[in-house]
Amino acid sequence: MINQIITTLSSNSPCQFELVEQDAEHFSFYQSTSNNHQRFLAVVKVLKLMEPNELNQWILENTPDVLREQPTFAKNTDVVVLFELNRLADIVDHESEIFALEEDGYSFKKHVLYYSQTELALLNEIDTRDIADLIKDQSKFSLYKKSPMVESEYGIASRIYIKLPFLSVPVDESELDDPCQLADDYLQKVGLLSFSDEFEALIKSNSNNYKAIVEGYIRGKMANSQAED
Repeated sequence: MINQIITTLSSNSPCQFELVEQDAEHFSFYQSTSNNHQRFLAVVKVLKLMEPNELNQWILENTPDVLREQPTFAKNTDVVVLFELNRLADIVDHESEIFALEEDGYSFKKHVLYYSQTELALLNEIDTRDIADLIKDQSKFSLYKKSPMVESEYGIASRIYIKLPFLSVPVDESELDDPCQLADDYLQKVGLLSFSDEFEALIKSNSNNYKAIVEGYIRGKMANSQAED
């Protein structure tokens, strides 16, 4: 199921990945079909985490010739390592191994997507088309944030989005705060809103010579300050 989800999400991503070859047991190789992205993706399922050089060699040995012969393959390939745990809490025993793989810069960009058997079962109940909506569910996010080590559908869904580097978290523009209102609220909080409004009025009532406006405003403020002294 997780391979199916990755295939669907990668195909619908800006890279528009297309499956080139798949070995159901261990490997799936993809190539971007977008003219704007020259990228490749390898999804590798492992029973235990390997040393970086061992994993790199294993991938190269199993890469289809049509991809390996491309000069940009090694440089532009992301590797997603699927690693199943008995329990999510077991991840603490593998943190150093994951860090070693993801920080290895010699060959491929590696991302370890770990999940528990319970999370995998939860994933099987999710329609791939609903994952984006699940990520945006604030109530589920709040529950996850309180207990991130409790196995949940939100936990595995968010991890998929984090570990697949070509995906971005979906956001509805209607849900975004107005940046102008946020700026006004902050200026009001620090006591500078009246200053901002006054300066904005100066700009609107004068020409676009911003430098002269700023210099004149500063001279006026300095003169007022000296008069008060």
